[in-house]
Amino acid sequence: NIDWIINCAAYTAVDAAEDERKKAFSVNSDVLMNLVDAAIVNDSRIIHFSTDYVYDGNKKSGYSEDDPTGPAGAYGASKLAGEIILRENYERYFIFRISWLYGFYGKNFVSTMLNLFNQKDEINVVNDQYGSPTNTFELASFIAHIIKTDPKNYGVYNFSGEGITTWYEFAREIYTRARMYGILNKDVAIHPISSSQYPTKARRPEYSYMLKEKLFNTFSYKPANWKETLDMYIKELKTAIR
Repeated sequence: NIDWIINCAAYTAVDAAEDERKKAFSVNSDVLMNLVDAAIVNDSRIIHFSTDYVYDGNKKSGYSEDDPTGPAGAYGASKLAGEIILRENYERYFIFRISWLYGFYGKNFVSTMLNLFNQKDEINVVNDQYGSPTNTFELASFIAHIIKTDPKNYGVYNFSGEGITTWYEFAREIYTRARMYGILNKDVAIHPISSSQYPTKARRPEYSYMLKEKLFNTFSYKPANWKETLDMYIKELKTAIR
């Protein structure tokens, strides 16, 4: 008796997806039909995670869930294809588009930066891509709330930390807090660079800040500012290291 199916599986290697397009689509979209089949048999609700990369990245005022999509690369296209499969074949679903996800487990930007800070005396970080970091603990807590309250407002929702930043500014905040809480005990120079100075196989959206009015209007939930959740994360990380 499966009440909820939470799909946390994803192919997230953005650059590798350009060469492994078939694999990316297999994991990020084709599998959704299997989940739909299981949900139909069990009359389950599905929670699925998508990405800010489904947007084209050209809208500087922020994206709402109703804005046109236009992924720039194979990763975003595979995630959008998964959304479409779910939307067209089932009704009882929640799709949460998330961005810049980090937490205690798995490789992510925060852990990468902390490792680089310990290894290098100076690093370069892109400063012309805009978005919002998302803390896994806040996201997981919200998902637990959804399951507990069992709402019927199915559909697509943006979810990320509140506020907008760049990867460079994100790195600066990570560094500041790492020094503040004693995780890092050395000086590191962080230099802002442009995307053109750090070429990648897949093009990233320049501006993928997501508006979250729909989330608040539907669930009366407003995500915390990304700096607040980052601060909590670094504090907890210090305790974990001890």
